[in-house]
Amino acid sequence: MNKVAIRQFQISDAEPVQSLITSIMNQEFPQSKAAYPVDDLLDIGRIYGKNGQAFFVATDGDKIMGTVAIKREDDRAALLRRIFVDAAYRRQRIGFQLIEQAIHFCKAHHYEEVIFKTSSKMDGAIKLCQAQGFQQRAKLEIGGLELLKFVLFLGKNGKS
Repeated sequence: MNKVAIRQFQISDAEPVQSLITSIMNQEFPQSKAAYPVDDLLDIGRIYGKNGQAFFVATDGDKIMGTVAIKREDDRAALLRRIFVDAAYRRQRIGFQLIEQAIHFCKAHHYEEVIFKTSSKMDGAIKLCQAQGFQQRAKLEIGGLELLKFVLFLGKNGKS
């Protein structure tokens, strides 16, 4: 078991984060790339740096093992994004810890709900979210790709 530290994204993380996410997308989810462009990874600090938004990395020393991000949807809802864990580090609860950190962040910023949109192919991320209490709210098929929406209700002012 590795020693995992979860912390906020730093500018020096940009290249390893881009590499981790694009490599997982290319190898494991090539059919989902059109639905989930990676433009946000070109300037993570700006895209996720506003108040009520964050990008977290899980590290083992200098190695980035996983990511999760929170993007503001509106005053009451946040989007859970970029849940990725390096294949070599899976099944060690890293993804669970990343989502836990993201939910804690959302509660601290008084979001009432957290929304996770994904494709049905990303079953690992779906299982992690369901383990944290996310409920499926919608399903949409576009061009042979099944898109799903999950919601975690945090309550008024993020107090569940």
